[in-house]
Amino acid sequence: MGQVYRLGAPRIWGMRLNSLAKLTSLIAATALAVTGLSAAPAQASGPIVPVPDKQITEASVGIQMFLWNWDSIAKECTNVLGPEGIDWVQISPPQEHITGSTWWVHYQPVSYKLESDLGTRAQFINMVHACNRAGVQIIADAVINHMAASDGSGYANTEFSRFNYPGLYAPNDFHANLDPSDPHYCADNIQDYGDQWQVVNCSLSGLPDLATEKPNVRQTIANYLNDLIDIGVAGFRVDAAKHIGAEDLSAIKGLLHDVNGRPPYFGSEVIGSSSENDAFTPFSDVWAWQMPTDLVNNLPLGMAGIYSNRALWTETFNDSAHTITMVSNHDTEHHGGALSYKDGLTYQLASILMLSNSFGKPELYTGYAFSDDGNGSPNYKPGSDLYANAVCPAGTKALKPQASYVEGTYICMDRWTAIRGMIAWRDAVGASTIETNAKYLKIPATGLGRILQYNRGIGFIAMNPTAKALKTTLLVHEPKGAYCDVISGGQKPITSKKKCVGTTITVSATGRALVTVPAKSAIAIVKASWAKLN
Repeated sequence: MGQVYRLGAPRIWGMRLNSLAKLTSLIAATALAVTGLSAAPAQASGPIVPVPDKQITEASVGIQMFLWNWDSIAKECTNVLGPEGIDWVQISPPQEHITGSTWWVHYQPVSYKLESDLGTRAQFINMVHACNRAGVQIIADAVINHMAASDGSGYANTEFSRFNYPGLYAPNDFHANLDPSDPHYCADNIQDYGDQWQVVNCSLSGLPDLATEKPNVRQTIANYLNDLIDIGVAGFRVDAAKHIGAEDLSAIKGLLHDVNGRPPYFGSEVIGSSSENDAFTPFSDVWAWQMPTDLVNNLPLGMAGIYSNRALWTETFNDSAHTITMVSNHDTEHHGGALSYKDGLTYQLASILMLSNSFGKPELYTGYAFSDDGNGSPNYKPGSDLYANAVCPAGTKALKPQASYVEGTYICMDRWTAIRGMIAWRDAVGASTIETNAKYLKIPATGLGRILQYNRGIGFIAMNPTAKALKTTLLVHEPKGAYCDVISGGQKPITSKKKCVGTTITVSATGRALVTVPAKSAIAIVKASWAKLN
């Protein structure tokens, strides 16, 4: 969900002049549109590239790439995400939005044109096709609960008012303008978030709430989502799904085109406990919202009390098959309450922990450096209000967390050696439920902290959250031999000359290894042939 503002608290939107390139793009988009204000047909020049025929499961790994423009995601899918084994990427909302330089303008739609400061419709189509070719599914962030909390002109020059979006929605398509006798009528903001009727029917901090129980509203939303599906989008992260309600959202999903013979993928944003998410799991996945807070409270303190195995996670969240695990997302990173790139190695270790556990469907997160929580990336093209291509740290700085980042620089977590190694580790281990020997191991020689270690049957990992490297002998349960650590060695930790890129771990005949687990990091090995030295 994007940041919103309270009524009565005026905000001045940051404005930029349209460039000639933008006007040219808008003219082309208008020629394609069914009407000047509705979503354009999916067809574009060149053949449609089909969605990779795979389902998002507990064996999958996804990543949210927040406010990356379409050209940058296309390039990253081709050169990084596909080759490293990322299965799906969650993109930012693609529809036209209000103007401004804050990140949350993308969560205030003014039309369903695929024209935004992240790129044109043509660039969007090219990105979807490039990622599909690379084997990476696109999950689009769908803002369909509400429209914009203001009047004016949108990014693509669409004129609108708070309750009137010509060609899409009339005033009586919003709960605030229904007849007062209508059981869904609500002219106020939500006052009590414990009242489900208010949550679904009243406005969220001034954002005009669509009457999604109305057939025409459902169909208009479905037309937009079907446009994205027909382009090649695999599914959706539904923003503010809690405020749409499970009944209405399920009905909207029923109007959508299939993807590879199946309903499109849905992930519903329902901020709250597992009980609040239960109504959505029959037709969608949900996020593990308590997980970021628990990691903040416990991981830096030595892992005591955090989830160490599948059984404990199952007790806390919804069932594994319908739960997306996360360390952070765009809301928690900007509003606080979660680890972020600013936490450096601890942030990376939290992501390693998530990837190592067989519970749920892990979603990594990577955004950009900022100084104010409302900042959108200042990475704009000169003379334009389009986002420039993502700029990652240069050289070896791209391979690990940095102590500091230049504001506007993209973090590019997907390029970190440890993350690439852990994706390979998870792929090798699979969605096994065998997590034996999961325990906290105190290091007597130092008296410092604990190591969390466990063996998943075909892979071993040990994690050290303390600020000092810990040296000890661990029972690895692997056959005798030398192994290459994937945390320090990455996706391909062994060279053609059978040397380790990173750390070599030697296992004795008794299955033990004398290891040094680096500070705020981990070691991990698997039985797969590419990880073992002969």
